[in-house]
Amino acid sequence: MKKKLKAVASVSLVTALMLTSAACGNSSNDASNTKESNTADNAQAANSTNSSGNTGSSNNAAANTTAPAEKPDPFSKMSEMVEFTTGISLSAETKPPAGESFENNDVEKWFEQNLNVKPKMAWSTSDQNFAFEQKISLLIAANNIPDVLSISVDPNGLSILKKLIKADMIEDLTQVYNDYASPNLKDSIALGGPDALKSVSSDGKLYAIPSIADVETAIPVIWTRKDWLDQVGLKEPQTLDDVETTLKAFKDKFGAGVLPSQQNIFGADTASFDFVFGAYNSYPGQWIRTADGSVGYGSVQPEMKGALERLAKWYKDGLIAQDFIMNDSNKAVEPIAKGKAGVFEGAWWSTWYPLPDSVKNDHNANWQATVLKGVDGIAHAKGYGTVRSFVVVKKGFSHPEAIMKMLNYAQEANTKKLDWYNKLTIDDGAKYLNAKMPLLPVSVSAKDPHEISVRYNAIMDVINGKTKMEDADPETKVQATSILNFNKATDKFADMGLWSLANQFAIGAAGLVKNPVQQTLPAFIGSTDLMQKKKASLDDLEKKTFLEIITGKKSVDEFDKFVELWNNMGGKDITAEVNDIVGK
Repeated sequence: MKKKLKAVASVSLVTALMLTSAACGNSSNDASNTKESNTADNAQAANSTNSSGNTGSSNNAAANTTAPAEKPDPFSKMSEMVEFTTGISLSAETKPPAGESFENNDVEKWFEQNLNVKPKMAWSTSDQNFAFEQKISLLIAANNIPDVLSISVDPNGLSILKKLIKADMIEDLTQVYNDYASPNLKDSIALGGPDALKSVSSDGKLYAIPSIADVETAIPVIWTRKDWLDQVGLKEPQTLDDVETTLKAFKDKFGAGVLPSQQNIFGADTASFDFVFGAYNSYPGQWIRTADGSVGYGSVQPEMKGALERLAKWYKDGLIAQDFIMNDSNKAVEPIAKGKAGVFEGAWWSTWYPLPDSVKNDHNANWQATVLKGVDGIAHAKGYGTVRSFVVVKKGFSHPEAIMKMLNYAQEANTKKLDWYNKLTIDDGAKYLNAKMPLLPVSVSAKDPHEISVRYNAIMDVINGKTKMEDADPETKVQATSILNFNKATDKFADMGLWSLANQFAIGAAGLVKNPVQQTLPAFIGSTDLMQKKKASLDDLEKKTFLEIITGKKSVDEFDKFVELWNNMGGKDITAEVNDIVGK
């Protein structure tokens, strides 16, 4: 949801967004006291809990990474209270209920009462401008990381993981995963293929528990005000030329002809220029397969030049804010809420961020979503790698199996299999529906890489009567019910949480399937020895050059000089290193 809670918005993320939700209740005394209870029994016990929080004692799980004497239970309560420290990023839009916080809410109480696990927030950062990643890097240098961390792969998560492993700062989770990961979590991670676990492993040891990316969440979506399109006599934009025409028409009619834009020109889920780069089949910041079959760095490929030239023209014509290099995403989207922008780039889950403020302020705002066709007539888009984020545990933490059990519950919650979780977070009138805060103490989410389009089709089958509601899977039921409840609501804007939940699929996901999209997935994700030494200076060169070209300080022909300099400063050697790794 970045994300905004990067949870609110992928079916997981959102939901990454923002899309991290929560849970509350108590488990069955019989289930929690029976050592022989199997995983399904315990998961069902957790699903049927009420809100009283009463629970009995459970079997004692092994507290180390060696094979336990008895069969571990992925959902059993710890025999004693396990506390852990963590750090999180928070959106400026976070709105916890009065008197509540990350450490004090119904979800935390559930985990404390039913799992005997309690988080403590050591620190928090903004979710803007990679503040979280910068904080972690400082803590690694000081050898002072918290007990548990959830780290996004973008922009440099796997490099951070490599540093943590090299510094011997995190636990080997191999045995814990084998013994305590639930069947649901293991099966779901397997959907990502062998690279899912391999990418967070080193020398045959598993150092993190990954979340599997729903790759379609990476697709940039163009959101446009249809009510304004109708007034100026235009159809929904399908190409970059259409976007340009629409911006100029909105400027003349409504004084709203500037595209919301931010300083992170690619790799951000809101108000970046990824849709422009994709239209030219270019993928800055991503290692991709090139025409000759080798792996190359997207930012130095020739397709980049056309995209930069287009952006420079838009900037010169006033279609891009003249001060965009000063904006983070929150600042960039302010015109949307104020009715001063009618086109922007976002994600399929933008009904959670930034659209609610726009719709609250103007009930006539009718936002629609689509994916643009490229300059060759084909819709192109970047993609995520197999792993979107991962959880690590500090070396020496005494109960890593407690964290694994929490992740098992998180997977159940993020796949909408826990009734108490749904009642608190996404059901009609849910307490935390509008909170936009991370509620699960620590979380992973593993789903089908094409979860969004698959889920959308399943939801529409229910809505259109092709599938009976009772025959649908739990998550489809939740999403379809939200759409039906929204459609029958007398006041469509009384509950903005319901508005966001229903329309993320009814409008946002629908936009993903309007035009078939060819996604280019990363050919390499990770870090190399040379990257550790030279990537920072190369990234600085890249950002400086691209911004100077877009703002007209340098000609687009400077791109060719940039490529030559990038190679000479170490890029050529890094490329050879990457190809050597990929070829093994």
